[in-house]
Amino acid sequence: MEHIHPNRIGYIDALRGMAMILVVYFHIAAYGFGSYELGYNDIIERFRMPTFFFISGWLFYKAGRIWDGHAITSMIHKKFMVQIVPTVVFMFLYLTMFNLLDISSFGSDKKGYWFTFVLFEYFVIYILAEALFNRHNTNKGEMRVLAIILMLSVSAFYYAKYYTRYAEELGIWKDILGFLSFVKIRHIIFFWLGTFVRRHFDRFIQLTDNRYVTALLIGAFTAIIVWPVLLSTPGIEYIAYLIAGLSGTIICFTFFRIHQAHFSLNTWYGRSLQLIGRRTLDIYIIHYFVLPYDLVQPDVWLQYHHNTLFVPMALILALWVVVVSLLISSILRVSPLLAKYLFGAK
Repeated sequence: MEHIHPNRIGYIDALRGMAMILVVYFHIAAYGFGSYELGYNDIIERFRMPTFFFISGWLFYKAGRIWDGHAITSMIHKKFMVQIVPTVVFMFLYLTMFNLLDISSFGSDKKGYWFTFVLFEYFVIYILAEALFNRHNTNKGEMRVLAIILMLSVSAFYYAKYYTRYAEELGIWKDILGFLSFVKIRHIIFFWLGTFVRRHFDRFIQLTDNRYVTALLIGAFTAIIVWPVLLSTPGIEYIAYLIAGLSGTIICFTFFRIHQAHFSLNTWYGRSLQLIGRRTLDIYIIHYFVLPYDLVQPDVWLQYHHNTLFVPMALILALWVVVVSLLISSILRVSPLLAKYLFGAK
């Protein structure tokens, strides 16, 4: 039986598990059926990755953290060993097996392996920002860090929107920014939001326990979904993106927090989601090897954009991929050496 660290929070693991299933579900649609929009993915994408980054920030925040040189170096080294080393190993293995080892594979998406690279960048940016501008953990310092994070997020958002228009003028910088996955830095605002909520968690609980606040969040998210034109309206598209991600993430987080008894180890689905949540890195770096690719031509399924028949079928396939990934992970983790360098296990 797996040893569960006593400091783990059940509903957080369960929420991570749900988010991981949605990631695989999205990849079933994208890689299996050739469409990014099948099965309501155009709605799910508004909160799926923001939720992942929010949780990462929430878990990383620690009150009273000391920001000296040794602590910073230690934190960055630890994150590098957990996030980058396993990803590089599996990414090179994947690129080699599927004959994709090419310089273009190291651009923004990195053949799907961008998430852990970008998350490591978020850790580094946040650590350095806190060390430089909020060393004494003050409200003023917190706002300075927010200003930096917001500037990076807005810059990356509009860079992602317009960089192809200025590709020639960018020259080598386009390749450098691509390698750094700069277009994905737009999500860093949700990582910071996670740290902010954890810092002010008691107040956050009071607010989100208020039914009027909950109704406002649901209304805001629904408005973006009903009028998606807001996401492309000049002048407010970033605000719409932020509102959709923020409201969707807080709704999910609050739902799991309020109903955490249902997602505990006392229920079969709670145990299942928590197991997936504790192994999100393993599933993420392994699942690309077992995804069902090119199931049917996209034009066959695009007519069923929101067809309810697709949803259960894709969910079944996603769960199958998750289970197989967990099985492979469990086998590899038998070796302490492989567990350490392939999955960052202590």
